[in-house]
Amino acid sequence: MANRCLCCGQTCEEDGRYHSKCLRRLWNKAIAPKIPFAAKDLPEKVTSSKDHMSISGVQAKALVRLNDDSSEIEFAPSGSTHILKPEPGEYPGLPAMENTCMSMAAALEFPVPPHGLFPMSDGRLCYIVKRFDRTVGGGKIQTETMFQLLGSTDKYSGSLESVGKAVRSHAENVGLDTIDFFERVLFCFIIGNGDMHMKNWALLIRDKKPSLAPCYDLVSSKVYLAKEEDSALMLNAKKNKLKRRDFEALADYLKIDPKAAANVFNKFKDAQERLRELCVNSELNPSMRAKFEDVMAGRFARLFGR
Repeated sequence: MANRCLCCGQTCEEDGRYHSKCLRRLWNKAIAPKIPFAAKDLPEKVTSSKDHMSISGVQAKALVRLNDDSSEIEFAPSGSTHILKPEPGEYPGLPAMENTCMSMAAALEFPVPPHGLFPMSDGRLCYIVKRFDRTVGGGKIQTETMFQLLGSTDKYSGSLESVGKAVRSHAENVGLDTIDFFERVLFCFIIGNGDMHMKNWALLIRDKKPSLAPCYDLVSSKVYLAKEEDSALMLNAKKNKLKRRDFEALADYLKIDPKAAANVFNKFKDAQERLRELCVNSELNPSMRAKFEDVMAGRFARLFGR
């Protein structure tokens, strides 16, 4: 069986485990850098909220960059170009899960920053993603999360309607970004990402022109947290037992043309096998793959019937 690229998840005919083009997108050169440290060497993890179990709340993250001279990854508290996430003990295989979900988003043509899986010094794979809020020269691109924009005090309080309304109020290209937002809401439901809170939706502001920021922090949290609600934020006045009519109500609220909304649903219906294939051929262990497949099958059934 052919290898799969540890960046995009697609068949890799080249030697090794990476497409040259994927490495170039991520590092500006066709190399797989060495990581001379292990997860235990990273800064202490962020503590989780006391009242909400959150995968993002217990996952360590490190700001890093590539040292061009040594071709090694190094910590970069300032001047970072990438974010590195190791495997947390609480959630085995999480780097592979995030990489798979981001590859699924890319396959659906969402804006996704370059990303991939790379072995640390202890042999465990970590997830690395290129920062989308930095220019080629290292300058900062203004980013505002919905937590900031809507003046939230609790990232799990609020609604997807309010996020969508903010996108419509601020985005330079209202039509495209509204559809993009709606598609991402559906995608997160399908993969079982119940942790899309206010800080996981953001606007990127280039030349004073706001647009929906590229995808980030996409994971199937339902695989790890079986009792998790369907959505971190309210949708149609609820967070659980979501059905197709709830998403249709969101499309209506966002003033999306009914034909355009129907096209979005059809897009996901047609993508079911493609998403399943990316899951089956991922770096997740067989048990995790099976759970992920089950989550997606259940969500597709709720949207389209069995």
